[in-house]
Order: sequence, then structure tokens, then C-alpha cells
Amino acid sequence: MTTDNNQEQTLIGFAVVGIFLAAYPIITESLNLSNFWLTLMLQIFVWVTLAMSWNFFCGYSGYSSFGHGAFWGIGMYTTSTLMREYDMPFLATLPFAGLVAALVALLAGAIIFRLPQFRGEIFSLLTLALTFVVATIVNNIDTLDGGRGVFLSGLDAASFGAESDVPIYYVALVITLGTCYLGYYIYYSRWGQALFAIRDDEDVADGLGVPTFQYKVVTFGVSSFVVGMIGGTQALFLGYLEAANVFAILTPLLALMMAILGGSGVWYGPIVGAVLITTLRQTLTDGETAVVNQIIIGCVLIFVILFVPEGIAGFFKRQMMKRRRGVANA
Repeated sequence: MTTDNNQEQTLIGFAVVGIFLAAYPIITESLNLSNFWLTLMLQIFVWVTLAMSWNFFCGYSGYSSFGHGAFWGIGMYTTSTLMREYDMPFLATLPFAGLVAALVALLAGAIIFRLPQFRGEIFSLLTLALTFVVATIVNNIDTLDGGRGVFLSGLDAASFGAESDVPIYYVALVITLGTCYLGYYIYYSRWGQALFAIRDDEDVADGLGVPTFQYKVVTFGVSSFVVGMIGGTQALFLGYLEAANVFAILTPLLALMMAILGGSGVWYGPIVGAVLITTLRQTLTDGETAVVNQIIIGCVLIFVILFVPEGIAGFFKRQMMKRRRGVANA
């Protein structure tokens, strides 16, 4: 009964947050707020999705991947190519952006996860190499990029024009809410328990009959699908893609940092980390404040690693559990 009540409360919480976020553009417009506030929330959606998708594979399983930069870029260029070369509507490109990213992840995972020596740092390096390989391919195919960069401004103007980011906002909102619920679902399901068993000791999990290979491959693919879709959304928002920036190592590093800062051991931890870091990055971007921005983020991360290793959400969860035990013992 307690579990059912918790799930019901969580679903109600998702609904309340979803309603508020759906009304957010209307609220900002009625208050005559600048477009910055809509852009800020849109970027929070993007980074929450990236951090959550990284976490429900890497945080839950204990593997550390830099491949999310590759899948992010695959999603961007899939949407870009389908819109530019085949006149496909933006919304129709997003499933393909997710599928292409997932197929690459499934193929890579089917090879890498078969061999036990490709664990730990080796797995991280292989996923980083995958990012470089994809970036090189994109740079050398004219249809994709060809090293010149591509413009998406003005495409699909009828429904997703440059005059307003509101439609893109709602697409990103749906993807983000879906990703957050998926992270929550996996965390409390048998699927999540299998990933936690892999994180604790994969060899023991294998010995107990947990199909670790299947769980890793499927989770890697699902995580990449989400990243590809949000990458496609970001592509239209930016309006211009350049391979050097799209496949920059900073993207997976930020997703990792957000998850760790918020608390990868708690399903909603990456949300906390993504909101905090994205807000700092978006509000301190001009002149000397950009340097202050980097210093603040670095100091916060160092503080959390040294004094709150379980992350911000993990720390507050531990404090709440202590209070509950204190009340129960009173």
C-alpha cells in the first residue's frame, strides 16, 4: 500500500509540474517578461533530459559513458538532414533522430558489452572514441555537414518559425517529462534493480542469473533514443550546426557533472543538478561574469565531491530519512 501511495503521489506531482510548465509561456507573456525566461526554461529541459538519460544508464549501472555526445550529435544531424534534404516536417524527424541514435548505440553496445575486458575506463574511452568517429563522418559527408556547417533557420516556418520558441518549448517539455518519468520508472522497477546489481558487482549478478548483457544493451539504446530526440529539438532551436561544437566533449561532461552534482543515486538527482548548473550557465554569460560562472560551478562541484559525495538530492534524502527514524524512535 505504501508503495502504491508513493507512486500515486509521484504521478500527481508529475501532473502538477507538467501543468505549471505548460502554462509557463502564458505566464511569462502576461507578465511581459523577456524571451530570456522562456529560453532559460527550454535549455533547462534540454539539459535535464541529457542528465537524466545519462543517469539511468550510467548512474544506475555504474558504467561511465562519453557516448552521449555522439548520440546528441546524431540526433541533431538526423533532424537537420531530413528537414533540409527531404523537406520532412520537424515533428516527423524526431522519432528518426531517436531511432538512428539508438541503432548506433545498440550496435556499439552489442559489440562492447560482449567482452568483459571492455569495462570501467576502457568502456569510457571507447564511447569517447565513438564520438570522434561520428564527428569525423559528419565532417566528411557533404549531405550532413561537410565541414561547412548547416543552417536550419526558416525551415518548417509554418509551425516552427524563428519568430517564437514556444512550439519548440512544448516539444522539449513533452520529451523531458517523458524522460523524467522513465528515469523514475526504471529506478523502482525490476529493470532498475538489475542495473543496480550490475553496478554493485556485475560478476555476481551474472552468477545469480541476471541477464546483464541484455539489460545493458537495452538501457544504452533507450538512453540514446532520448538523447537523439532532444538533440533534434535543440538543432532547430539553435538554427545553425557546426560539427566541432555539436560533438564537443563538453556536452557529455556537463551531463555527467549535473547527474553527480544533483545525486546520481537518487532518480531525481540529475534534475536538481541540471537546473542549478543550467541556470548558472545561462545567467552568467557576458564578459567577466562568464569567468565568474565557471568559477562558481567549479567551486560548487568541488564542495559537493568533498563534503556531499551523494549529491545534493542524496544529501537531503539522507537527512529526511534520519528525521523519520528519529520520529519513529521517539
